[in-house]
Amino acid sequence: MENIPEFLNSNDHHLKFCILYEVALKKPIFDSYQNFCDAVGPDAMEYPDFEFWYHRFWQGELDFDYDRSMDPVPKDLMDMPVKLMQKITNELDPFERSSLRSTNSDIKEVTDSVTPFFEKIRITTSPEAMQWELNDKQFECRNNYGTSCSFSKPIKYKGSYIKKGLEYLTPVFKLPNLQMNHLYLRQGTSEIDDLLIKARLHVRHASFSEYDSNKLVQLLSSMKPGHLETITVQFFPPKGIEYFERIFETEQFKQAKRMNILLNMGFHVEDLLNFSHLKRFDCNMSSDIEPAAILRIRDIVSTFEKFESCGMTFMHDKLGFPIEKFAEALGAEIPERPLKKFTHRYRIPESNEYLEFEIEDDYWQSIKIRKT
Repeated sequence: MENIPEFLNSNDHHLKFCILYEVALKKPIFDSYQNFCDAVGPDAMEYPDFEFWYHRFWQGELDFDYDRSMDPVPKDLMDMPVKLMQKITNELDPFERSSLRSTNSDIKEVTDSVTPFFEKIRITTSPEAMQWELNDKQFECRNNYGTSCSFSKPIKYKGSYIKKGLEYLTPVFKLPNLQMNHLYLRQGTSEIDDLLIKARLHVRHASFSEYDSNKLVQLLSSMKPGHLETITVQFFPPKGIEYFERIFETEQFKQAKRMNILLNMGFHVEDLLNFSHLKRFDCNMSSDIEPAAILRIRDIVSTFEKFESCGMTFMHDKLGFPIEKFAEALGAEIPERPLKKFTHRYRIPESNEYLEFEIEDDYWQSIKIRKT
């Protein structure tokens, strides 16, 4: 078996018979070339030569000794004017561009002159699969119980599903000055995280799910501060304030405009001071918030100069949420009928602006504040 590729390479006609066989199978030319390289070696024939003979055989021209020396010199891709190349590059999405730039160094230089931009990148990993979305394109590489992996076409490959997925993702994240509006990461692996950290991404809105604080800080620190506007963190089981202490120290958080913390966190009222620079924030509060605490929340939030709105949820740990007591503490009117929700407007001292409070008693209790 080991001598077969050597035997096929020993004679030009042998290689052409291999091409003719691929034509007879009516396979797409790119798949045929891959099969050809797998059988006889990647250096047996360059793709342009393979393409020439493939199309001749497809058209029924079966002369293996055809002399190509009298044919006109075929036009090369690089014979195209640079402006036309740039126009074509502009029409490609970043995923297609990442494939084009790997063609040769000249094309790489042209494609790199156009800033790549994604509206959305989402990467999710689990023991069962690695999934990713690039704008509206969706991909999946499934783990076949450690023996192989299946790509979403579907095609079966030997080896790690993470490694195979990274073969597709790595060229994208190597695009220089890569920019995106939304990046979603869930349960990353060390290989994926390292790739993202090295990419030095320009992200506007970043969302992290199921990350430990050390890795989250590394990923955040690799993103351009000031460009990153929104940070969303989701986790289970609940975390304490210590989870966020290093995150609050990053320049990316200090220059962000919005912070979303999903699921139970347990912030105390004084912890809200960390959000003084934000326009918007959402978080969970500890269950021991008493009616008097709403006054401290009001006093803290009213000092936030850039503040626009926020949402806080908590679950009262005592039987019966005293929503009337919250209304009373704020000086709101209390109707005779039972309250499920009330609103209250508070004028910020020495200002013409107001804080509008909405407090609701549902399965979870919520406090929403908006500056008007």
